[in-house]
Amino acid sequence: MNLFDKVYENKKPLAFRYRPKSLDDFYGQEKLVGENGILRKIIERGNFMNAIFWGAPGTGKTTLAEIVAEKMNYHYEYLNAIKASVTDIKEISDKAHNRFHTNGQQTLLFLDEIHRFNKLQQDSLLQDLENGNIILIGATTENPYYNLNNALLSRCMAFEFKKLSEKDLLKILKNINEKEKIGISNEILEYISEIIEGDARQAINILELIANVGVDFTLDEVKGVLNTKKSYHKTEDKYNTVSAMIKSIRGSDPDAAIYWMAKMLSGGEDILYIARRLVILASEDIGLANPQALSVAVAGLNAVKEIGMPEARIILSEVAIYLAISPKSNSAYNAINSALSHIENEKIQDTPIHLTKVGKKDYKYPHNYENHYVEQVYMNEKIKFYEFGENKFEMAAKEYFKKIKKNEK
Repeated sequence: MNLFDKVYENKKPLAFRYRPKSLDDFYGQEKLVGENGILRKIIERGNFMNAIFWGAPGTGKTTLAEIVAEKMNYHYEYLNAIKASVTDIKEISDKAHNRFHTNGQQTLLFLDEIHRFNKLQQDSLLQDLENGNIILIGATTENPYYNLNNALLSRCMAFEFKKLSEKDLLKILKNINEKEKIGISNEILEYISEIIEGDARQAINILELIANVGVDFTLDEVKGVLNTKKSYHKTEDKYNTVSAMIKSIRGSDPDAAIYWMAKMLSGGEDILYIARRLVILASEDIGLANPQALSVAVAGLNAVKEIGMPEARIILSEVAIYLAISPKSNSAYNAINSALSHIENEKIQDTPIHLTKVGKKDYKYPHNYENHYVEQVYMNEKIKFYEFGENKFEMAAKEYFKKIKKNEK
């Protein structure tokens, strides 16, 4: 390395310069790359597979992909799904094909923020994964089981990257502090490790910021400058939290529902995401026990779109409380799931001829009969999918149908 290269290298951010170059230097993710970690064993055997790395920012997803490429002598390509296109994928694929048939070197494509790819873009990867033209490592801060196509997931192994512990963060900061001769006190390093919540990159950036200021800060001064508000990472925590909100509403606990909603709002969650989840819940869990619930949830969604924060919090709160204190029924949810399962696993019935245009002369128009009801065949083989729920609306409907069917007979 010449003098210019050394100067250039020293100008790079600390987080870049201290990125681990080997598995032994890698902090955190003990279950994945520790002594008995599954990814370490796979890498050491020298035959990697298509994978999805998912977890919070700063947990080592990009770093580990680079280590895999280096250790296994793969040609490394990086793309960010926000900027990349299907054309970019095809270009890398063609080069990978030529490279492999020229010198036998395989290509590892690291596709950052893979959840930003739409279905068409994700599908464009499938053929290359099938024929082994490229080895894919997709990285995402979102849960892949919610955000990636099943076709893509079925061709990849998904590995979750946990937030780094305070102990691991402190080791990283102490190592850099010592090697760079920054001279920041241990109590400040411990404080940074405590508030960052597992993001190594952010912790190192704060260390570098303090070092660049060139002032001997006290711990109280650092506390006054740094934002200590708890962050809300949009990874597994997002889905655990929204799950807690939904289950609290389903369990008729408005206080718990509002608490988990407040956590999401405080963390900057998309208010439309919350509103849409409430619309789904209104049908899935309240359903016909209170048909008005769906109207309330949809009105809430539309109002949130128009109003925005901070006032949207009130609308979301009203909807969540209304749903939580409403009677519950999942009869509609069960009925459609049961019907879909039957369609997928059993022989499909033919449409009764009198329900088609061809046989319409034999169709009995219910409104021409007393109580707007008449017995006739609506499916050739009668199958029960819907069961009346134990609530006022559905029980009243059940009694009504008993009465009109009795009268018909």
